[in-house]
Amino acid sequence: MTQPVQLYCWHFMSYPYLPKDFDETEETAWITVPNKLWDKEKSHGLLNEYIDQLAYADTIGFDGMVLNEHHQNIYGLMPSPNLLAAALTQKTKHGKIVVLGNLLPLHGNPLRVAEEYAMLDNMSNGRVVAGLAPGGGQETFNYNTPAAYQREQFWEAVDLIQDAWTKQGPFAFEGKHYPLRYVNPWPQPTQTPHPPIWVPGARSPETMHEVAKRGFTYFLSSRVAGGEVAKVRHTFDSVLKQHGSRYTPDRMGMLMSVYVGETDEQAEAESHEGIWYFIKYCLKGHLRSEKGRSMTMGPGIPSSSVSDFRRILENSKPGGRMLGDVADFKELQASQSIIVGSPDTVFKQMMGILEQAQTGTLLIQFHMGNMRDDLARKSMRLFATEVAPRLREESRKLFAKEYPETEKVAA
Repeated sequence: MTQPVQLYCWHFMSYPYLPKDFDETEETAWITVPNKLWDKEKSHGLLNEYIDQLAYADTIGFDGMVLNEHHQNIYGLMPSPNLLAAALTQKTKHGKIVVLGNLLPLHGNPLRVAEEYAMLDNMSNGRVVAGLAPGGGQETFNYNTPAAYQREQFWEAVDLIQDAWTKQGPFAFEGKHYPLRYVNPWPQPTQTPHPPIWVPGARSPETMHEVAKRGFTYFLSSRVAGGEVAKVRHTFDSVLKQHGSRYTPDRMGMLMSVYVGETDEQAEAESHEGIWYFIKYCLKGHLRSEKGRSMTMGPGIPSSSVSDFRRILENSKPGGRMLGDVADFKELQASQSIIVGSPDTVFKQMMGILEQAQTGTLLIQFHMGNMRDDLARKSMRLFATEVAPRLREESRKLFAKEYPETEKVAA
């Protein structure tokens, strides 16, 4: 039987205690935001609360939990997601633990990443998904990594990690950036031949080609509507065919944010503070153009090929409105990046996106900004009980119709 859409709970672990005058006094929430704003008393136990929210997702039937790596910002308090993944190996029993992903150019020797993922895979009894990423413009700034050869460095690191998991050691790795005389990691991963590898990208054909030829899963990290995701899917399908494969829903995932309440009105009222904190504060300096200073892009940053840079320029609109610039819920809903409403409303909107996007994995952010713990859990519970079963049933029918070969493989 065809596999339905896989539903993962993604947590960004934002800092929720900014002062009320933050928007007037600070130009960005990224890189240069003063760490004097960190309140040690209010933040006591904060990361534990966030870990427990992800563990809760495991108990109510999500297919997995998602972490990611960010540095020096209030958007995401996870400079070391592998530490949090280690905690989840002890607090969860069922779902996949997705780290999306370790930013390889920031980690020195990528063999260390291969070893840590192997440890996590053993600790979780084979539940790890190994996300690997080069990092965005903000990492170029805050770790002072050279953007010019960052992508070349990244793909060499990816190949080293995969070799470390699949080749018998010890062996020598003759890399330009990571020449190693002895590659022989202990322990080895539990999963065979290795944990699934996911690579995020922002519509770069270069990334798609590298993912396709290695047989990995591509994750679209841009916050775009279903129609735009469909365009990316068609491009990725074309790329896969050039490498002797074909698109199926399991080859691609996408990000969205969701809040579920009993009614549309209640959902908007309960989520309003958390969502507006997220888009106005957490996205300031990133996906917000109306106020503040952009700290996640710059000339030549993040790195891209010449052809991809041309695509970026052709599709960019200087001063154009972004997610962080939306004015009200009506405009927010139109963006399809953050879906808010009753179980029926959320199901209809998400199913509409799935029909266009046809991605087999949805990574869903439930906690946003300074949202209270009880509200985040309530939204997750309503989604798990009232939305997820319908999405799984209808997506299975959709994928079986659009990709009959998946039915044959499953049979």
